[in-house]
Amino acid sequence: MKVNMVILLVVFNLVFFRPVQAQIITLKSGKVFNGEIIEKAPEYIKVKYNGLEIYYENKYVKSIEDESLSVAAAAASKEVSVQELAPLSRPGIALAAAGEFSAARQEFDKQISDLKGALNILDAVEQGELSKEFAIYLFQGSLHIMNKEYDLAKTSLEKAWEIKPVDPDVNFNLGFVAFSLGEYEKSLVYLYAALKAQPNDPWAYELIAKDYCNLGEFQKARQQLLTAKDLSEKNGDQAMARHLAELLRIVETVTP
Repeated sequence: MKVNMVILLVVFNLVFFRPVQAQIITLKSGKVFNGEIIEKAPEYIKVKYNGLEIYYENKYVKSIEDESLSVAAAAASKEVSVQELAPLSRPGIALAAAGEFSAARQEFDKQISDLKGALNILDAVEQGELSKEFAIYLFQGSLHIMNKEYDLAKTSLEKAWEIKPVDPDVNFNLGFVAFSLGEYEKSLVYLYAALKAQPNDPWAYELIAKDYCNLGEFQKARQQLLTAKDLSEKNGDQAMARHLAELLRIVETVTP
């Protein structure tokens, strides 16, 4: 069972309100964006922007200006669509309440698919195809992720991995945990292992792109997002495709 899709939507969703304390960062390429400086060193800065933590060597940075923004002012700076707000609460219900029935159906289908995945694991245990121990560790890991207890999730999922190291859900969840702990290179190892078993999973490609962004490898991130977007469009998941298109725009914004 992959991490609950609603949890993933919340984690992957863009931050649509700028930080209360922000800086205007101008790159030498001419690109300008508002981000939060979370680390400074003589050779580089570390910037937090829409959920990404990005390293820039100082040679790429032209200027940094302080800016104080209230949440209200930030909200007024952009009209937020229903599709953008929906992942922050109950996605399907929020979309249906706004009359976005097609998008709502897609969100409900994702939740149903997630429940089917969990039930399939229980069926496999009852039929002797999976060990009870493996299932327990997998569910424990998913529960810890939902509670943002990433160290505990890592411990449970590593035990599941020892039992079945090729399982795509275990590898994806371990990749998600490593990403959440800032272990981006380790996350990539698990996610690529997950893709060997499930090569058409747009969620894995998106998370790989997030890893690459946080490692400063923007072109690799862009390619992964393009692959994820293409898969989503082929699957008819237009809501996911729009989300990925927005991420592509953000990556383009922060690329030196």
